[in-house]
Amino acid sequence: MIMRLAQSLGYEVVEVDDGDGTLAVGGHDGASALRVGWRPLIVEGYTGSGSIDRFAIRTRDARHRESLRGMRERLRVPDQDADPAELAAPILRLLAPGAYGVRRWPDANVHIEPFGENRSAWWYPYEAIGTEGTAVIPTDNWPPPSDAVVGMYADAIGRGERPLAVLLRSEPPGDEQDCAAFLIDGHHKLAAYRRTGVHPHFLDIARLADRRPCEPGDLRAVIGGDGQLLQSAANLMRYLEHAGS
Repeated sequence: MIMRLAQSLGYEVVEVDDGDGTLAVGGHDGASALRVGWRPLIVEGYTGSGSIDRFAIRTRDARHRESLRGMRERLRVPDQDADPAELAAPILRLLAPGAYGVRRWPDANVHIEPFGENRSAWWYPYEAIGTEGTAVIPTDNWPPPSDAVVGMYADAIGRGERPLAVLLRSEPPGDEQDCAAFLIDGHHKLAAYRRTGVHPHFLDIARLADRRPCEPGDLRAVIGGDGQLLQSAANLMRYLEHAGS
């Protein structure tokens, strides 16, 4: 079923046999975790508050983000008209073994959900203003720090170039208006697309596996004993614990 969904959305199915797992995404959309260096960096999911609001929580340990920054040279893809699987090859080598869908996603409809001071981001799907399309969860500072780099990409976009930012998600989007994807590289590129008003272009990688949620230990790790976040995520935690029992 998930393979057919991926192919219907334009993903090319790739089997990763020798990935080392230093970069991984687990769970299903609405209860997924991004792991870097075998440790959870971000967990996203539904709050379970009776509404359809969603959130993402990031670990307080800055070393996790620094680990991802250290991988960035291997994550970056050339901005050329190549087969998506070829573009994604350096990233796929970092992922855990399994099946993945890879596609070039042009003119994407997304919104950005930056983290606040309490390490969380919140949004409502289907809102008429601000949250149309896929929720993109940044893995580094947003807005990105270098205005000069954003300007360089904005100039290139103005000339007709379409640089690729890189998304990693737990599964193909069953509903493009209510799904989330982790932005693992290309924060300056995405900011440049927003500056120019051009819909962004992505290299989009989706894990293809059984629909099981991420581990409750991932959520505990990113909460890190924060009482306010623990309360906010209580319903998601109960769901994860029940699903794993």
